[in-house]
Amino acid sequence: MSIQTAIGQQRHTQPHEPAVSGRLAGTAGLIFAATLVVDNLIRASAPGQGASPAQVTDYFVHHRVAALVPLGLNTFGVAVLVFVAALWAMAKTEQTRWWAGVGALGTAFIAAMFGVVTVTEIVLTAKAGSLATSPAVVQALWAMHGAAFGLDMAAIAVALIGLSRAAAAMRLIPSWLALAAWPAAACLFTASVFTVALVNGGPWVAVGTVGFVVWLAFVIIASISLLRSRPTQETAA
Repeated sequence: MSIQTAIGQQRHTQPHEPAVSGRLAGTAGLIFAATLVVDNLIRASAPGQGASPAQVTDYFVHHRVAALVPLGLNTFGVAVLVFVAALWAMAKTEQTRWWAGVGALGTAFIAAMFGVVTVTEIVLTAKAGSLATSPAVVQALWAMHGAAFGLDMAAIAVALIGLSRAAAAMRLIPSWLALAAWPAAACLFTASVFTVALVNGGPWVAVGTVGFVVWLAFVIIASISLLRSRPTQETAA
């Protein structure tokens, strides 16, 4: 093969690589978003953060399907890592890559905190029957569940700000969504600050839910843009 032929083939294949990675990342983002939606719909009947040990035990004993299905769906949550990695890799300017890096670190913390939430639920689901006679243990596990959930909202706030700034610079999301990310992150941070009250059944989950909706909208809209694989010129973030 001649050098000219090799160069020609390289030029021919390179433009397709971003499109392929963009579609993969977009698909991963939509899988993650779908997982979040289904997961939250199924958990609608789950006990609140301030629920008593008896309420928690009753749920995991008598609502096996509602407890088990989300735990299985959580496996697909790792798709968010593909989505975030693509945004970071697509960032061309130093400023945009910095914001994408902030979002990636926030996502890593999301994975860590949600891992604690999931492990706690696995224990409660697997041992609910035997734990019925140990309300103190159930109470401690549920408090840990709530604490990890509260800290997870702060991580979502960081991820939302970082990734939305990077995505806006790459024109993957509309300007209104980039602006909405700021008050949404403020709601998430506020709810996270009051994690102790949240664990005791305070109303701060409702505040965080506002920010969570914007986070979900961001993932969906950015994923659709990635699926379209339309290369854009970055703007100042």
